[in-house]
Amino acid sequence: MRKIIQGSLTLYLIGMFLFSGSVFAQDGEVAALKAQIDALSRKLEAMDSKMMTMEKHALNAQTVYIPPAPESKGGFLRAMEDINVSGYIDTQYQGTFENSKGQNVGRTFSDKAKDTFSLNAAKLKFEKIANPEGGAGFRIHMMMGSDSRYFFNNFQTNNDGTSNGGISSTAFALEEAYAQYVLPLRPFENSKILPHAIDFKAGRFVTLTGNEVIDSPSNWNITRSVGFGYGIPFTHTGVRATYQLFNNFLTVTNGINNGWDNDIDNNRFKTFENAVSFSPVKNVTWTTASYIGPESTGVEATANRFVVTNVLGWQATKKLAFAGEFDMGNQRRVDIAGDQVFQSAQWYGYAAYAKYQFTEKLAAAYRFEIFDDHDRYRNWTGVGTAGATTDLGNTLTLEYKLQDNLIARGEYRIDYAHAGDGNVFNGNHQQNTLGGQLIYLF
Repeated sequence: MRKIIQGSLTLYLIGMFLFSGSVFAQDGEVAALKAQIDALSRKLEAMDSKMMTMEKHALNAQTVYIPPAPESKGGFLRAMEDINVSGYIDTQYQGTFENSKGQNVGRTFSDKAKDTFSLNAAKLKFEKIANPEGGAGFRIHMMMGSDSRYFFNNFQTNNDGTSNGGISSTAFALEEAYAQYVLPLRPFENSKILPHAIDFKAGRFVTLTGNEVIDSPSNWNITRSVGFGYGIPFTHTGVRATYQLFNNFLTVTNGINNGWDNDIDNNRFKTFENAVSFSPVKNVTWTTASYIGPESTGVEATANRFVVTNVLGWQATKKLAFAGEFDMGNQRRVDIAGDQVFQSAQWYGYAAYAKYQFTEKLAAAYRFEIFDDHDRYRNWTGVGTAGATTDLGNTLTLEYKLQDNLIARGEYRIDYAHAGDGNVFNGNHQQNTLGGQLIYLF
């Protein structure tokens, strides 16, 4: 600024001098001009000193907070701009090749009646994801349809609710509903070992165990595996903390909750959850998750139930992907034979998955699974001599995207069940099912 003023005054004086050279010819006029120049120089020095003082004050000035301009919209409309709304509609047809009458006695909770159309789920999702560097958010996932009665206890009214996620008669459930807060850890923000932030969640959230999930579009097959239905929990109500270690190489989750699928605890004790996920090599992920805590009532209320799942995912090529799962569970103090003799019950689950993307729209997926419940504790037909000791299944699914948000699937499934009474599939040890599914995403 000072240099601009100096330059302007100098040009002005030179111009005045040149222009006046032809006019002022006498010595007196030259002396008068010199006096004017001296006066202007003194003024310029005074202005220069003032400019230097102003610049010094500006450099030392304190930063002042300026509030943002008022939003054009407020209240509900302003809040909805920050909320992501999505969901899907899942419809299905399922039937068998057998001539037996009545129910299609399948080996997963979500198997439907024989030869019937069904609305599996109408899902609404409302989410405001917290800023990963620090902030608050929430998630609400609401499910309506026949699947909801298999996956949720749906807010028990007392402490006498079932501990294994018993079947409910309602067709509405909150799959997830939690508040989220990301706490930044400023002292560790430059650390390559310790976490930079901790992600806290409080409320109801889906389980950390298993490869398959409740959301149908995220699975490779129409039907769920037997291990998904009987070997692991679905949801938990409590608190959960997630953080990353070793420069984001390890993702760790720890939490405490009311137990397996219980929004109200059925005893005085809590269940602890832990999970570790990492990528040992490129395109490969490994997740180990475990739960331990009492899940029973009465005299067995202090008997712990333990489950651990190991899930491996491998994106072999752009079109070919694999996944594998191994589960192991144990329940202490179980009256298996109903004779007041208590012992531990164990179960194991194995599953292998493959998916190939032939084109942008067409894909095929295959699942092979074994569920070993030799103590006959986890299967749905009961204890004692009822139920299967071992299930084996083969499932082939074809998927075609009619539109980017419209997915059609067809599936052929063969189930084998080894049971003492042979009543798992209406008197048969084998069942063949054929199904179709249409999913609309929004």
